[in-house]
Amino acid sequence: MTFNLARGSVASAVVASVLAASASSAFAAPDFSGVWGMVQHDRLGAPFFIPVEPKLNDAGKSVTDAFKAKYDVAHHEANGACVEPGMPTVMWGIGGAAMEVVQQAQRITLLSELASQSRRIFLDGRAMPESFPDQRVGFSVGHWEGDTLVIETSNVTEWQAPRWPHSGEFHVTERWHLDDPAKFKITGLRPDRPPPKIEGKILVNEMTMNDPQWYADKNYKVTVIYRKLDNYILEDNCPEGIWMKQLEAEASGKPATQNN
Repeated sequence: MTFNLARGSVASAVVASVLAASASSAFAAPDFSGVWGMVQHDRLGAPFFIPVEPKLNDAGKSVTDAFKAKYDVAHHEANGACVEPGMPTVMWGIGGAAMEVVQQAQRITLLSELASQSRRIFLDGRAMPESFPDQRVGFSVGHWEGDTLVIETSNVTEWQAPRWPHSGEFHVTERWHLDDPAKFKITGLRPDRPPPKIEGKILVNEMTMNDPQWYADKNYKVTVIYRKLDNYILEDNCPEGIWMKQLEAEASGKPATQNN
């Protein structure tokens, strides 16, 4: 009896595996793999790929104003000390830093050239973990809706400093799809500059952001567009400069600081 039950369990597992493999092979997911760079377009709010930030409610203003009153963030920007806020700014970086998408059937790995940040988007059907430490880039799971990849991200570390501050309840929904660039108004970095040359389809990321604690706006939307680059992403050695500055200061007998 025990042997028959075990054999039945194994048989069921094999059938389930075969069915899953058949379903996977029947659906040909769009290929997002490669190196992508942002392009400016009329849906962004400022040059150099910086979208307009959502308005904060009273609670959000109170926290962020207190942070700016306590710390001189105007002269000590976080990225100047190699500290990046993670989501959502990792998706547009500073000046449109390139990103590489490594696509597998069960997971997409995103590698940003800015501060060597990385995201892992699980496509294996898992749910959001009930207990998982907050991270700058959060925890992401995704699923396919036709040719669109829908990504849900939560567990994002609270960020009180300037540039897209958010509480620990911040949540992002992204919808990735490939599209014809002719459908969008692609512009130069500034009005007097021509738009970049684009070959092939663009990757469109429609982001919807919610923060019930700090945002005055619900379902705040930002559209980010990328073009394929025939290039590689490079390593970011930002911490090396800070380290060498400290070494040089100590070698010269001056007090070591981490000012940028």
